[in-house]
Amino acid sequence: MSAILTREITALLAQDLPESIVFTLVVFSFLCLRFDFKKIAVIAVLQSATNLVRLLPVAFGVHTVVLVISLAIYTHLVTKARLSRVFLAVFGAFVICCLAEMIYSVPLMKITGRTYEEAFANPMLRELYSIPYQLVLLAVALVKNYYNYRRGKISA
Repeated sequence: MSAILTREITALLAQDLPESIVFTLVVFSFLCLRFDFKKIAVIAVLQSATNLVRLLPVAFGVHTVVLVISLAIYTHLVTKARLSRVFLAVFGAFVICCLAEMIYSVPLMKITGRTYEEAFANPMLRELYSIPYQLVLLAVALVKNYYNYRRGKISA
């Protein structure tokens, strides 16, 4: 039990928190919100804690639905943005994540000789395998935020 707890705490700090930060940045940029790092940190910490849903014995994909809903609710509660717009932004971020994973995951698994199960079981491998889509999400957030500033679309 202690090994599982240690593994999940490591995964929480190494993958879930950075992942939650970049997802929140993308959502803020899609909503044309100023990057308020206090708000982003609150949402990211809440979302990281919600990532523990991965430990539950639920059908494959259910955790993704829970994470979409939780990120939308946390963002709405913290920013007061319209919930329908928040859901669209969150859904868009998850679509970008899925597309990026579809493009790089199979070649990466072949190059490294690892299976998905091996990568998921090891928190450090899970983080390393998630870095490409986190970089894609970060790039999308920064480019969209730059575009928002250039167009004067950033709101409080």
